[in-house]
Amino acid sequence: MGLSIDPIRPYLTTARWAAAVILVIAWAWFWYGQGAAKWEGKYNTEQAAHQAALKAHAAVLDGLAKATAETAAKARAAALALATERTENDDRYNRKVADAKQARSDLAAALRRGDVQLQPWWQCGGAPGSEPDAAASLAAGEDAAADLRAEDTAATVEDADHADAWIGWLQDELTSTRRQVIAAGCAVQAEP
Repeated sequence: MGLSIDPIRPYLTTARWAAAVILVIAWAWFWYGQGAAKWEGKYNTEQAAHQAALKAHAAVLDGLAKATAETAAKARAAALALATERTENDDRYNRKVADAKQARSDLAAALRRGDVQLQPWWQCGGAPGSEPDAAASLAAGEDAAADLRAEDTAATVEDADHADAWIGWLQDELTSTRRQVIAAGCAVQAEP
């Protein structure tokens, strides 16, 4: 009797199918590993780029925070300097207003005493060619309206001095405000 292959045949068919399945699994495993390595490399590259972008954004935010702090410090210093200069400007203005009032009183008293005389064209009725004794009567205090003219003249001088003080205060305010705005970094000054 000879050996019959028939009883082994079902095992051979199973073995063939098992080998095919093992070969497909090995092939899939190999390409899965290759694909996983490829995608893992892409993921790592993308992750590194993302981390670099995060670091760059953090550096920008840090720079902005530092610039904001510096600007805030400049603004605080400029505000304090402006407040100090404004107080000095106000004090200077108040002194000039007080000086204007004192100049009014001094001028009115000097006109009444005759120590100071107005030019003829500033006197009511004392225009050139008018009576020569009108100025003398103002100086001597003989005119009934002499005190009124002296007071009006002194008030005019005070008003002029007061206006001068006000214009000086405005100029000082403008100058100090501009200087502090430039110092705070909110504006730039043109080079001459």
